[in-house]
Order: sequence, then structure tokens, then C-alpha cells
Amino acid sequence: MTIDKTLTKTLALQSQAENIAGGGTVPTKMFLSEEDNGYLLRLTAASVKPSSYKIEVRQGHLIIMSLVKISEFEGVPRFMQAFPLLPHVDSNAIEARYVDGELHVFAPFNDNADESENRKIDIDF
Repeated sequence: MTIDKTLTKTLALQSQAENIAGGGTVPTKMFLSEEDNGYLLRLTAASVKPSSYKIEVRQGHLIIMSLVKISEFEGVPRFMQAFPLLPHVDSNAIEARYVDGELHVFAPFNDNADESENRKIDIDF
């Protein structure tokens, strides 16, 4: 018995959509690389709208999440990940961009960086 690859892919996507609709989380792919002047985190999550990503620096951590709004004032995280910020990272200079279906978060090196302050990071589209 052979299974058609198209059928398998369709069933997998349908299963993922049902999982999300039922309150499940979204499978997320993350790639972290060390560049010459900082760390670059690339993140992709199927069916997540770019505008639903929220990025914050909070208590020495970089927090990346995607929220599903359940009302005007409330949201439920569909994805959430916290990364400890190392002392040689300038948390006040972290930048985020959405490029070709990927969220790019760049954390530059700076050995003389001030202590991080809690803040939200805007995403450039």
C-alpha cells in the first residue's frame, strides 16, 4: 500500500489547524546564530500573523511570544519563549524585523552595556 505524499501533507496541515483551533500551540522553528557583532535569532511559526508577535526585555530575559486575542484586552499565548540575556549583550539595543516570513531578532554585543531595563521591542515590517 502506498500513501500519496500530497494526501499526507494535507492531513498533517489539517491536523495542525485543528490543534490550533482547539487551543493547542503552534510548532515553531528557531535558529540562533552568533554573528560578528551579536546574536541573530530567526523564528518561523506556521499560521502566525506577523502582527501577533510581541517581544519584551523583562528581568534580564528576552521574551518572544505570539498572542491570540480572545477579547479587546485579553490574549492567550500561542507561542512563548524566554532567553536569558548574557552580560555582553546590549539589551537596550535589541532590534526586531519581520523578513520573508521570518521574525529576526538581533541582540548586539557590547561589553560596556548598561543594565537592561524592562521594555517592549517594536518589530519593523
